[in-house]
Amino acid sequence: MKAAPHIALIAVHLESGPDAVPLGAASVASALQAAFPALSVSLLETFVAGGTAAILNIINAAQTKDAPFFALGFSLYSWNRSFMVEAAKVLRSEQPDRFLFCGGPDATALPAGLSAADGGPFDAVVRGEGEAAAVRLLGSLLFGIGVDCMRRVHTPPLWGVIKGMDPETNTLPKQPYPGRSAAGLVDSLRGSDTVDGVISVDGNTGSETLSFPGGLDRLPSPWLDGTLKPESRQGALWELARGCPYSCAYCYESRGFAESHGFDEPKAGKRVRYISDERLLAELRLFIRARTPYIFVLDPTFNTDHQRAVKILDMIERESRELNAQGGGIHWHFEARGELLTKEQARRFARLGASLQIGLQTADPKIAALVGRSFNRGRFVSGINHLNREGAAFGLDLIYGLPGDTVSGFKRSLDFALSLYPNNLDIFRLAVLPGTALADKAAAFGISANPAAPYQVYSTPQFSAADLQKAERLSKAADCFYNRGRAVAWFNQLLYPLRTKPAAFLEGFAEYAETAGFLQDNTGTGNSAAIEKQQLIYLEKRYRKAKKDALIPALRDIVRYHGAWGRALAENAVTEIDFTYHPDAVLGEAALDLEAFASVTRPDPIRAQVRPGDGGAVIVHSNTV
Repeated sequence: MKAAPHIALIAVHLESGPDAVPLGAASVASALQAAFPALSVSLLETFVAGGTAAILNIINAAQTKDAPFFALGFSLYSWNRSFMVEAAKVLRSEQPDRFLFCGGPDATALPAGLSAADGGPFDAVVRGEGEAAAVRLLGSLLFGIGVDCMRRVHTPPLWGVIKGMDPETNTLPKQPYPGRSAAGLVDSLRGSDTVDGVISVDGNTGSETLSFPGGLDRLPSPWLDGTLKPESRQGALWELARGCPYSCAYCYESRGFAESHGFDEPKAGKRVRYISDERLLAELRLFIRARTPYIFVLDPTFNTDHQRAVKILDMIERESRELNAQGGGIHWHFEARGELLTKEQARRFARLGASLQIGLQTADPKIAALVGRSFNRGRFVSGINHLNREGAAFGLDLIYGLPGDTVSGFKRSLDFALSLYPNNLDIFRLAVLPGTALADKAAAFGISANPAAPYQVYSTPQFSAADLQKAERLSKAADCFYNRGRAVAWFNQLLYPLRTKPAAFLEGFAEYAETAGFLQDNTGTGNSAAIEKQQLIYLEKRYRKAKKDALIPALRDIVRYHGAWGRALAENAVTEIDFTYHPDAVLGEAALDLEAFASVTRPDPIRAQVRPGDGGAVIVHSNTV
């Protein structure tokens, strides 16, 4: 019998970090290995910074002349598409007998130019969810089971026939998680009459992938079967669900991405499919045993189902109790809908020490409606207030360049977002992603955008190219001053005496920083102490212009203390500060109204250290100045 075919799946990450996990490619690898245990499936990873050369290097390093890969699968995203396609072209030239296929969000959204029949380097393009499609595709190539559009790719079969495979090589793997079996994958190959994706081979398209009537639990878990090992990574991606009940026009979900497994069924009903509690519990326990430091929860609207969200949060807290007691807690990161946040959810997020990212995008309900979103300001503020009262960390997302929006409207959204005290604010230029509802409507909206990745908007009738540059400049200033400058604890407190809005204040900072050469050359912008220095220079300049000189000593105490506190926690640094006022006074509630505080409080100079301590940072008073 021939040696088992060797297949490689390639993933190229944007950058190193705890969320650089090839979960999509790994899920395909798990499905292939479960369906066809005789296969040898390798998962290869590299980073965008290495370019095409890095992709070719990892492939060449993983194969030998005597045992080359039979097939290579490429996972395409907007950030790696150009490198992946170029690498595939080189391989097609150097190794013409290799079978090359691709999938992933960018292949689904923009398949044009990828297949060999369309001038691209790939023999097959998988659109939609890849697990079932890859099993069908490789099953056709290797085992002679397939559909008309694939039968002519490789015949006769290279690896026997599935029904007649040697029992020794066709033994199904052990159950990947309690109570489940991978047998359903192979069973589903026989007589399936429903579809779950699209495969294009040699220019012919067929919707002949597997359906999984038992739901996502018919698919093996790449964590539980060992394809991905949490102990060898900086973090984990934990998939709880697929699909989204909302239809934001700029998002891949806008046309039922998860439901239709492509964009060929724009009228497909919207639904969310959930991973079973049984599988989630098994994966959670694996992460805890591995002491995984960071877990990004993949469920874009985690709190849409309140009861399910609370149940999962309680499960995490219960299962993590022993690990937390040992001082080895996991940092959890969730995505949530702001209007649906409740006190019960917020309390549980806070107890976990979790962080949340919440898509605001715009604070204008009319602009939101144009892109298929709803926005209820009152409910949104109420939800965020729950987080602030419970002490849960959260960030907000904003998009500039949305259809119908203006630079003035964007500034109002920025003012609204910063009034809510987010721990971070992520601001993005609108991207018109191929295959989304927004891409279909772009011409009607008058949107001009880059047709290539990253697909960002050039201009709209209401948001000129010059205005987009202004918004980009403002977003960089906000990132520097507010996010990396760790200003959340004092930003609104210190802006109040100036009687200015956040956007206007940050515009001034952008102008100052550019004049000082601080933003253009990025000098020191990654160093929190360097940013703090610039924050103080700019703040003091603004206070003097507003004739608030008397408040500057208290301002300095507040900014320096919080900067030192952040460095103690994040950088394990020790900072010595000469306070003008006693820390207990200037850091207390009385100083929330800085003008009233400075008018009645006498200076009480003291030198103190802010340094790392048990459970956080501590301030130690050393002596009077």
